[in-house]
Amino acid sequence: MANNTTLTEQTQQNILQYINLKGYQEGDILPKEDELAEILGVSRVVIREALSRLRILGFIETRRKRGTVLKSPDIFYGVKTIINSGKLNLESLKDLFEVRIMLEIGMADFIFLGKTPEYISILEKIVSEEETTDISDLDKLAILDVQFHSTLYKMSGNKSVRAFQNLLNTLFTTYSRSKNWRRRQIISHATLVEIIKSGTPDAFRTAMRLHLNTRFEDLETLFKKKESLSLLEEIKEEKKVSGKPASKVKKTPGKNTSHR
Repeated sequence: MANNTTLTEQTQQNILQYINLKGYQEGDILPKEDELAEILGVSRVVIREALSRLRILGFIETRRKRGTVLKSPDIFYGVKTIINSGKLNLESLKDLFEVRIMLEIGMADFIFLGKTPEYISILEKIVSEEETTDISDLDKLAILDVQFHSTLYKMSGNKSVRAFQNLLNTLFTTYSRSKNWRRRQIISHATLVEIIKSGTPDAFRTAMRLHLNTRFEDLETLFKKKESLSLLEEIKEEKKVSGKPASKVKKTPGKNTSHR
């Protein structure tokens, strides 16, 4: 089987192996570029490119008067870059929302292990503010929704899960609730709080599944609309390329529509 790994990629892996072999720890200063080039037997240009990749991945950072310092990588850095790019297709966006649903149903046991009077008080304040917010103020309700669910992630005590949820916050607020969400909602935030206070993880799992059901239905409708719009845009673009008009345009009186 042919090896398609480039010299830069191989050097990147060799640097990581060297770091492990020498026992470098977070905060330690790595050898300079020319030293690494001599150790690994490649040019400084290759070393520089490999270090640049490691820097992007969050393995290292450059500090003034110190040099290249080893750090603990952010495992979601790449995901954050992709999400913030705005270039995710509809299928990927839908997958991310489904991941959210899986996480929030699955972390019930951890939420109950991490619940404290302080966390319950925070949740109750959010619910109280929701109930006094005008139902037509979808932007504020979306923010409160993020605050409520973010608190649940904090209660789980898992830093990686919290980090991932923070990445999705932008998506949660972008796709706000439908106008009739309250009438259609089966389980409210207030009910979820009561279950956390006096219920069981199993009861919470069932309630959360029902709570997110309306949200998931809204997303299904939203994504179908977006898919239709995307398809329409593609058809218009194809017609432009082929030289055919995308649609019949009514002539506006007084406008010259003749070709020059």
